[in-house]
Amino acid sequence: MKYIKGISDIIDKYDYFIFDVWGVIHDGANTYPQAVETFEYLNKIGKKVCLLSNAPRRASKVAEILNHFGLTSNLYDFILTSGESAYLDLYHNQQNNFANFGKNYFYIGPQKDIDLLDGLDYKRVEDPSKADFALTTGFENENSKISEKLPLAIQANKFKLPMLCVNPDLIVVKQNGVEMICAGALALEYQKIGGIVHYYGKPFPKVYQMVLEKFLMPNKDKIVAIGDGMETDIKGASDFKIDSILVTGGILAKQLGIKFWEVAENEKLNKICNNYNLFPNYIISNLRI
Repeated sequence: MKYIKGISDIIDKYDYFIFDVWGVIHDGANTYPQAVETFEYLNKIGKKVCLLSNAPRRASKVAEILNHFGLTSNLYDFILTSGESAYLDLYHNQQNNFANFGKNYFYIGPQKDIDLLDGLDYKRVEDPSKADFALTTGFENENSKISEKLPLAIQANKFKLPMLCVNPDLIVVKQNGVEMICAGALALEYQKIGGIVHYYGKPFPKVYQMVLEKFLMPNKDKIVAIGDGMETDIKGASDFKIDSILVTGGILAKQLGIKFWEVAENEKLNKICNNYNLFPNYIISNLRI
């Protein structure tokens, strides 16, 4: 693992960049300092850029949010979200006469993501006994606890519904250190009570293969993934055999005892990497040139 001061330190080695969104570009409320400037730099020198997010919503909705944060669509090539991946998979399931999952689903998530399957021929039902699968996108508020949605998951498991988890993240972190629970945490609880979970997004190889295809199949040694999640961004890159840059100022900041712009202590970071048995190629405190 090599500490770098900015993206420019490794710019000659890679032509394709896969960026995580939350914890790297913004924290849900504010853009990280120098993030937009980094994308402007990559755009200026002709690098190819993908935004790969575990957001449980369509890519078009994430594009609107990013535009609000000052990251306009001319600064990246495409967005792929876990929500988009799930939508496309369920579209193909529909085209295949619902061979894998039936039409009716039991929704477990916030109102803001309830439109994920709009435009497809699926029906949301309030009674899990009438559902073919459960669809979880996350929680209502930034202070939500697992207890908010666990009763609904228990209901779904009573009828042995397979759960489709559209955000495998366990938590996301704001710049001020506040942690917010994600759908992946509920999916873990569902598995603990015997439920079957199908995941969309990072770190699973399917979403990286989709990125590779949209990049028109370049050599993997020309691709680097940048993210703050060991279990998602770094594991996903490692499993897919591409290089990675760990941003320490996101999810790991509290564990490392640092602010998002501060350099992590080598001993603390090595301990975390050894615990996960994951070792990114490069380390950076926050996204910058």
